[in-house]
Order: sequence, then structure tokens, then C-alpha cells
Amino acid sequence: MTTLSLNEQQRLELLYRVSREISDRLDLNELLARVLRETAASAQADAASLLVVNESLSVVSSALIVDGVLHSDPHHALEDLLHDGLAGWVLMHRQPVLMPDTSLDPRWRRRPDDDRVGAKSAIAVPLLGRTRVVGVLTLARRPAGSFVEDDLTLLTVIADHAAVAIENAALYAESQRRADAMAALAETARAVNSTLELDQVLRLVVDHARALLRVETAGIALLEKGGLVFREASGRLSEQLRGLRLEVGEGLAGWVAAHNQAVISPNRPSDARFVGGLSQRLGLRVRASAGAPIVLDPMTDKPSVIGVIEVINPFEDRFGIDTLPLLDSLAALSATAITHARQMAELQAAESRFSGLFEDNIDPILITDLDGVITDANRKAVEMFGYEQRALIGLRITTVHRTGTAFLGSDRFAQLRDGREITYQTRVTTRAGDEIPMDVHAKLIVRRGQSFIQWIQRDISERLQLEEMRSDLISMIFHDLRSPLGNVITSLETVSASLPGDHVMEHSLLTIAQRSAGRMSRLVDSLLDLRRLEAGQMVLQRDATDLRDLVDDVRELTAPMATVKHTALTAELPDRLPMVAVDSDMIRRVLINLVENAVKYTPVRGRVTISAAVALTEVVLAVSDTGPGIPPADQGRVFGMFTRLQRDRGAKGLGLGLAFCRLAVQAHGGRIWVESEPGSGSTFRIALPRDAVLDD
Repeated sequence: MTTLSLNEQQRLELLYRVSREISDRLDLNELLARVLRETAASAQADAASLLVVNESLSVVSSALIVDGVLHSDPHHALEDLLHDGLAGWVLMHRQPVLMPDTSLDPRWRRRPDDDRVGAKSAIAVPLLGRTRVVGVLTLARRPAGSFVEDDLTLLTVIADHAAVAIENAALYAESQRRADAMAALAETARAVNSTLELDQVLRLVVDHARALLRVETAGIALLEKGGLVFREASGRLSEQLRGLRLEVGEGLAGWVAAHNQAVISPNRPSDARFVGGLSQRLGLRVRASAGAPIVLDPMTDKPSVIGVIEVINPFEDRFGIDTLPLLDSLAALSATAITHARQMAELQAAESRFSGLFEDNIDPILITDLDGVITDANRKAVEMFGYEQRALIGLRITTVHRTGTAFLGSDRFAQLRDGREITYQTRVTTRAGDEIPMDVHAKLIVRRGQSFIQWIQRDISERLQLEEMRSDLISMIFHDLRSPLGNVITSLETVSASLPGDHVMEHSLLTIAQRSAGRMSRLVDSLLDLRRLEAGQMVLQRDATDLRDLVDDVRELTAPMATVKHTALTAELPDRLPMVAVDSDMIRRVLINLVENAVKYTPVRGRVTISAAVALTEVVLAVSDTGPGIPPADQGRVFGMFTRLQRDRGAKGLGLGLAFCRLAVQAHGGRIWVESEPGSGSTFRIALPRDAVLDD
């Protein structure tokens, strides 16, 4: 029986040669081949194998020598030895093994030629790196008993040297792979960030994913209407893959979307998690595949999956250990790029809508920078101002807005730059020198990421003319009514005084006529006072007034109207009310207006109540009703000129009563407001300030 039987000198020479071969080798495959050749030759082995494994004990590189011929193992077929062979036992137990006779040891995985060539002797030693087992070296030699303990000791020393070299080479290869991956990712990021067109972004991502991960097919599916639609694909069957729809949970891509988790399936046919999918839909033979979710806001409590990137069938029949990190990085790049592309598409759509509305608007619109220099003008503005557009652009807004902007302050645009919206009236000046009255609404806008001021102008020439005509008409009406109405009232008083007391019917009719004439007289006086109050020409005739007497007068004058509608008209006054210094006739008319309005809008058999309250700084009078109430949106405008709310189709009028009330109360330094809830009635309150109250 022949053994290796090397003397001490030969052992040292072998160690020297192995050390020399591996000392400057950083290419892992080359290193494996040299170590395996030198060791197999020195041991006169018939067969030798060397397997290098990663942290998960999967083979990352392997080589085999049979009868002096080196065989590469690109598909890692030798990995089967880790499951039921001697190498697997050594790897799991981290112990070297000397097997004198392979036919007698169940740890040896029998080969088809074992019966033909006879029993062998085998040595298997673990390659122990710094922190873990990095591989297994196995030698076999005929016949049985060819290896002895000294051979095991020598190969263990060689394995220790080789382990360090292999670990260094593996680290170098890993660093190179990571560097290449980072460079590829950087190139992918540069390419993806070079465009904001969504289709081009998706195409770049799948092309780079296919090249970076060395796979047959890569695709991106986006969530649309509750399902996954492959928007882009690269590689084999990419045309058939584009547009394919999967339900969430269907196939690997659907599983990834449903679970928001990246996954590798190294053996798709046997993986029960991924039912259906591309193999069923396209007839694509899927050997292995991997996918990662494309997620918005991944670091938040509620990340949002918007799609999946999937790669299929690696060229080397297996995915590398860095597949999932690379896929996650590509998915993150995709999420950012897709978000930017969608935002750009939305921005372009919004810009298109803005441009359409801007150009087709019936009102003249100017756009200025924050200093008031015109940067754009729509078609209507060009027509109105009479400038060509290129001549209008570059002018200052104050050149065409001649008057009415002083209220903006010395820095007229500071308020607008702070985001306030401002509406004012002005007169714009055309190129021909014409002045046109305008309502202007100015506000800050953002276009293409920059801030501008938008000035919307509306011609109010016709409105002002109509208001002037209406004012003249009203003025003419109440001036022409005042004189004949005074004659009517005087005549009625004369006739009433001359009638005998027993003419009850005649006195009743005259009373009705006198009350109606008095109401008409108060309306005419209110119209006259309204004009004076608006112009600031009203002189108040203040005198000491008893509020209780004032309320009694109001109830007496409005009682007939309340009686006709069967409305209860009551007063709820405190025991003591102070005297007030007011224009009693004007405040009386204010209360009459409020009570008549309350009766008018209160349903039959309703209730109207006059009340009062005394505070430290003011006296508050109130008129409450049980009518339909006033919506909150209308409460601020009921005191405007010619404003009438359509609460009752039968109620008519000019809408001047509450406007008069507001101006009359304000002329006294007081305030008036309404409190109301739809369906719960309304309360109008008048507050007279402390300086209008006289001590008792």
C-alpha cells in the first residue's frame, strides 16, 4: 500500500509552494485552481474538490480535479456534496476527516465508478477563516488506506493557509462586486434622474436592472385601479409582458405588492407562495425570480406600495447574495423617479389648464413679478390696454393702474408677497389715455416653481352707471313723494278732527289711512337719511330718551301689522332701564324696521319679542322672531344696500331697511349684528355705547 509518506523536507517544500501560489492571488477562481492543482499533485490524488461557501453555507465558487484534469463548476453542481456527502459533514462539524476506506464509511457519497475502480482513501478538511468556515477541501486516492494521519495533518495546515487566502480573495471579490454595483447604481441614478418622462424612467430602470443583475427579463408593474399592470419590461418576452395585469397576491409580483416585502424564489416551480403569475399567463419558463416593492414614504408608519420591480431567470441559474439589496436600491430609485415624473406630469397638466384659463378668460389678467413688473398678459388685457403684448410686458403695474392703490402702503406689494389677497377699485389707463373703472383682485401665485402676482381686472363701467341711475331714480322718487305725502297726512288729520265722534266706521278707515301714510313717511325719511348717512352729512338730534317709552311706541306702531298675521308681539324689559342720549326718531325707525322685518318673515301665529339688557359699557336692544332663520353664509351681507334674501316669495321690498339700520346705529357709535340658525329664528341686536347712556 502506497502512502504520501513525505519527509519533513518535502512537507516544508509543499507548504512553501502552496504559500507562494496563494500569496499574491486575489482572483478567487484562479486561487482555487492553483491551490487545488498544487495540493492534488503533491498528494498524488486521483480526485480533488474545493468548495467555497458564504455565510448561509451556499456555494459561491467551486472546482474539481479528476485524474489531473481541472474542471470548472460554474453552475455549482458540487453543492450537492454539502447535502449528503463527506464535504457537508465536515462543513457542519468543522472537523477534518481521514477516511481510510470510502466503501466502509456512510458519509462518503458513492459515485457510479466506485464499484469499477474499487475502494479509495479520502481526506476532507474544513477551511477555517477568521470567524467562520469558508470552505471544504477534499482529496480521494486509490486504493483504500492511501492516506495516513501525517497526510491529514499536512492538509490541515495547507487548508489553514488556503482559508486565509480564500477569505481575502472573497472579501476582495465582494468589495469589487459592491464597487461595481455601486457604480452601476450611480449610473442608473444618473440616467433615471436625467428625465422626468414617466415612460422613459421606467424603461431606463428595467434596462439597468436586467444588466446589473444579469437576468433574462426585468419588468416594472405599477398599481392601477386595484391591480398590478406591467408598464415596462426588458429582455425575453418583454413585448408580451408589457400591459399584462395581475391581481394583488397573484404570482411573485402580486405577493410582493400584498406583503410589501422583497423576496427571492430560487426555485419557482416548487414555491407554493407564488401561484399563477407570469409562467401561467405568458408560458414563460420561470426557473428563479426575485422582486421588490416600490414604496412611497417607506420610513413612515403608513408606507404606500405603488408598484413592484421583478427580475426573472438569472443567467448563472442562481441569484447572488447582493440581489435583494440591489433590487431594493433600484426600487427606491424607481419610487423617487416615478414620484418626480408624476409630479411633473401633474404640474404640466396644471400649467396647461392655467394657460387655457388664462388666455381664454373674459377678464383682463396681468401677471407681474414681486416688484410689480408685468411679465405676462392675456388676450383680453392686450385688447383692453391697447398695447401689443411685447410692449405691455416690462411695464410696471402702477403705469396702467393710475389710481386707487395708495392703500397698499409705501411698499405696495409687501402684503401681496406675504400671501394676502387684495381687492380694490381703480381706474386703469389705456395706451390711448382712456380711463376705465375697474375692480381688481390681486393675489400671489406660483408658476413653474416661481412666485408671481396675478391681477384680475373687471370693467365696472356699466355697474357704476346703473348704480348712478338707480340712485338718481330713488332720489327722484322720494323727493317727489315727500311733498304730496305731507299733504295727504295733513288732510287726513284735518278730516279726522272734523268728523263727529259717532262716525265710528269713518274714524276707523281714517286711522288705517293715517297709519299707512305714516309708514310711507317713515320710509321716505329713511331713504333721505340713508343718503345723508352714506355721505357723512347726517346731523343727529340727540336727546334724553326713555327706552321703555321708545319700545312702547314701536309696539303700538307695528301692532296692526302683527295683528293681521296673528303674530304675538311682546316686550321683555328689565325693571330698570337707563335714559339714553340718542336721536330718538332715528332709533325708533331702526326698531320699527327690525320689528316689521321680523313680522314679515315670521309664519302666521308666530312670536316676535323686543328685549333689552344693560351691560357695563353698553345697552343692548334685541328683536327676536320665530321665523325660518338666516343661513350663516348670508348673515354677513343682510345689512348691505339692496340686499334681499329669498326666504319668502311673498316678501317684497327694496332691501334698504337693514342698510339704514346699520348706518343709523353706526352713526351713534354703536354696532348691529344678527344671531341665527336656520329653522330656529333670528335675533337682531343693537348695542349703544356707554357714552350714549345717561345716568338715572
